[in-house]
Amino acid sequence: MIETLIQWVSILPPEVASAILAALPITELRAALPIALFVFKLPSLTAYISTILGNLIPLVVIYLCLPSFLHWSLQHAPRIKSRFDQWFISLEKKYGQTYSTWGAFFLFFFVAVPLPGTGVWTATVLAIFFQIKKELAIPCIIAGVLVAGLLVLAFSQGIFQGLKLL
Repeated sequence: MIETLIQWVSILPPEVASAILAALPITELRAALPIALFVFKLPSLTAYISTILGNLIPLVVIYLCLPSFLHWSLQHAPRIKSRFDQWFISLEKKYGQTYSTWGAFFLFFFVAVPLPGTGVWTATVLAIFFQIKKELAIPCIIAGVLVAGLLVLAFSQGIFQGLKLL
């Protein structure tokens, strides 16, 4: 699947292709940055900047669209409301204690650790659902993206530098 995505975006300039891959929930920064480095052969700084910028696109889009969509759908679609309520209860069970203890800083740590499912998409949705103020949530998510990008970059460079020594 990722190979197909790479083929689709490879007709674009590598910086744009990397940003698009970083904006997608399937690849996000965790896959887009190594792809930018080793498939598109971008220099480290260029790969880092293009994937960071691309990874921040969903933050803006989700904050602009999701609250209005939720408000409308919860008023007009009882099935969606029922499923949303069930999902929110499960989110609250899973993350509620951590949020109540750490607040918006949870979002920073959540995004900064580059694991699957802990990216901008999930953190932004959690921020909206837990009603974390934008003024706190957005800087924490951005800081988490910057740290995650550095970790992925360091890990990618370290692994492949080590393989070159073999």
